[in-house]
Amino acid sequence: MFYGALNIIFENAKALKNRLTDAERLLWEQINAKKLGVKFRRQHPISFFIADFYCHEKKLIIQLDGSIHNVKEVLENDLQRQAAIEAFGIKVIRFKNEEIYKNLNKVLEKIKEAMQDEQFAVPPLGGGGGLSKRIIPCLDVKDGRTVKGVNFVDLRDAGDPVELAAQYAQQGADELVFLDITATHERRKTMIEMVKSVARQLNIPFTIGGGITELADAEALLNAGADKISINSAAVRNPKLIEELAKAFGVQFVVLAVDTKFVDGKNRIHLNGGRLITELETETWIKQAEDFGAGEILLTSMDHDGTKAGFDCSLLSKVNQMINIPIIASGGAGSMEHFTEVFQKANVDAALAASVFHYGEILIPDLKQELKRNNIPVRI
Repeated sequence: MFYGALNIIFENAKALKNRLTDAERLLWEQINAKKLGVKFRRQHPISFFIADFYCHEKKLIIQLDGSIHNVKEVLENDLQRQAAIEAFGIKVIRFKNEEIYKNLNKVLEKIKEAMQDEQFAVPPLGGGGGLSKRIIPCLDVKDGRTVKGVNFVDLRDAGDPVELAAQYAQQGADELVFLDITATHERRKTMIEMVKSVARQLNIPFTIGGGITELADAEALLNAGADKISINSAAVRNPKLIEELAKAFGVQFVVLAVDTKFVDGKNRIHLNGGRLITELETETWIKQAEDFGAGEILLTSMDHDGTKAGFDCSLLSKVNQMINIPIIASGGAGSMEHFTEVFQKANVDAALAASVFHYGEILIPDLKQELKRNNIPVRI
């Protein structure tokens, strides 16, 4: 949500929050507290930029321009910075202070139109409009440290999640996924602090999952800087949670994580980090979740997870043909060839891995070059 904003940007934004112009105060009175149905933030840091008003749900910035912005050099700089911000998939609309004073109702109508107009709609984060395939490192976090195991057990330390996140962003990862497996009452507070730290380091989207059981959990993490939230066991126990989250934040913010294992001839959903088997069939559950409003599926094969024997291309292909939302393949990555295989055979939208990235067995720049050589579209 902060797109790698530096500390100095945060400090400047904090100072500006206490110095509203008259025009900013007038507009803020009309759009704060979700008066337009969505949450706006004031003086919000984004990369090198401080947005006067920012709506994360709509990816919309509102800028108010005083008389200084009539100066040619200032206007040219504004437009250059606006173009750089729009490259993140964020729309910027501008108003002169005089418009706020003289015709505030018309300004509000233009903001509402911008929120509803299809031309302002942003594709799912990191999706590249469904063209470029995404490479996503996954960080399982326990007690503030990244861990990795085999088949969900035998966990070992893999490093500091904030440092690893920054490294992956520099290497060219398209997104990151953090899954919290901490089992303590301090989980939420710890994760919020970590999300804030990660958000300040990154200019790529990241998803946070683990322990999200209600709207308040999701809102706290999104407000802390996460771009998307992931739910798993809580959604199985209360499928309406998917619908509630989608309505509150938008389907593009809701990722359904699915842990599946082949048992007695069927793919079965497992809960609680893979420890609890259910009678629910994987394919049936995923289709139901799409109907409830899930915006993306993160499908992990427990049979393949940690084995480095390759993704479950058969299951992934089957599920991908059933649904109309993006699917992230997870579980089994051991070589660059496995990534090529899953994109070619299962046509998934993204591939996720952990240990091969954490321990430097596969470097993301090398992986993307290999994918490109195999005519798989990736962001270089």
